[in-house]
Amino acid sequence: MQRRTPITKAETGITTRKATPADLDALERIEALSFTADRFSRRTLRRLLSSASAEIIIAKIGGRVVGQAILLRRRGTKVMRLYSIAVDPAARGRGAAERLLEEATRAAEAAGVDFLRLELRPSNAAAMRLYERAGFAVFGRKPAYYADGEDAIRMERRIPADCGTTRARRLERR
Repeated sequence: MQRRTPITKAETGITTRKATPADLDALERIEALSFTADRFSRRTLRRLLSSASAEIIIAKIGGRVVGQAILLRRRGTKVMRLYSIAVDPAARGRGAAERLLEEATRAAEAAGVDFLRLELRPSNAAAMRLYERAGFAVFGRKPAYYADGEDAIRMERRIPADCGTTRARRLERR
């Protein structure tokens, strides 16, 4: 495993962009630092980078990739899945996850979907708070979803957040 260099307080600016094949090493590093199981292999990450049904967004601080959001969408559906948000432990608490979630929501809006959905571990209280602050609501549970047997909480957010109200108003005006 590569040696990690801590992120310094001077490196405060977070930038985001769509990942490219040149980011493969950084994506694999973030996966390895963030997940002990249920993580994407290098081969799968390479495939996702070229897939029309996937989008990977990276966050950078000081020119260094510190996080990623992986979005998946099945053709013909109005739902996009936020498969994961992962941030280098050395960069956590700096706002990278929030920025990645904002960009994932923008990507869902650009794709024209009605919902952005995700699964998370009930034991991941920090992620639960992040998603709730961003307007996600629990809509279900998947028993024994993860490799270690832990359940998954299913959450979703309407895209855009006021979509139902706005559409209803437009229909009333017609």
